[in-house]
Parts: sequence; structure tokens; C-alpha cells
Amino acid sequence: MTRHTQKNSPSRQRRTPEQWAGAILLGIVVIFLGFQVIARFGFGRSFSWLEEVSRFAFVWAVYFGFIVAAEADRHIRVALHLQLLPPKGRLMMLTLADTLWLAFNAVVIWHGYHFTVSMFEFPYISQTTGINLVWVQMIVPLGFIFISIRVFQVMIARWRDGFDLRDARLGD
Repeated sequence: MTRHTQKNSPSRQRRTPEQWAGAILLGIVVIFLGFQVIARFGFGRSFSWLEEVSRFAFVWAVYFGFIVAAEADRHIRVALHLQLLPPKGRLMMLTLADTLWLAFNAVVIWHGYHFTVSMFEFPYISQTTGINLVWVQMIVPLGFIFISIRVFQVMIARWRDGFDLRDARLGD
């Protein structure tokens, strides 16, 4: 293994805060649901709040997964047409697609922000845990803000460093 390969190997890469948050949230989901299964089938006791908190943590974990995918430029997109384009055309097409995606994100952020503010004014309280669901729903505008930041970073890196022809979307 060369020095360059060792330095850039996946085991040596630093984890991002989004990866840590997603992993922790998924760990919470597994622990809480595992405890719920043991309590229900082992002791005949059920804790409804565990299922609800697990659901909330899962939703947040999914959004952090979206952010991680955007950061790695591995989100879902149709890529067959990219194989037919020259490298500069690929770069232009990906830039156009990401710009449209950022515009969509701006709309979701705008409406998510107003929805979140309205939930502070008119709270919707969870029946089981008694918390205001604004804290759960807040991931929508926050998640799309973080996704947009990562997409913008990928766009800049793509223009600065060039387009990797061995991209996973192109089928290696």
C-alpha cells in the first residue's frame, strides 16, 4: 500500500458531524426498540413513549443520511445521459441539476421555516411524550439547509478539482 493510499483510505478519513449524528440517532433507535421488544415479550410490559421517540430519532437519522449522501455526491439521480456527454458536458449538466436542486431546497426551507414558526405559535403536542412536535418537525428546514450547504460545497469542488470519471453514478 502506498503512502497516498494509506492516507486516503476510508478507515483513515475523519467522520463528519452529520455521520456521527446519524449513527448516534440510529443507535438510539436500535437500543430503544430493542429494549421495547425485551420489555414487551420478556416482561409483558410496554412503553409507548419508546416507540414514539424511536420514530422521531429515525426521522432525524434519515435526514442526516440525506446530508451524508449529498456531501459524498452519492444522492439518487438519473445518470444514464451523463455517460453520453463529454467531461465538460457532464460538469455543466451536473451543475444545472444541482442548481435546480438548490432552488427546490430554497422553497422547502422557506415553507418549512414558516411551518415551524406556526408550530411555535400554535403548538401541536405529542400525546405520548407531551412534547411540542415543532422539535421533531424542525429537521425539515434544518436538514434542507445542511443539504444545500453540502451540495454547494460539492459543486465548488467539482468545478475546482474536475469531474471524477470513476463516479459511482456512472457505473465504474
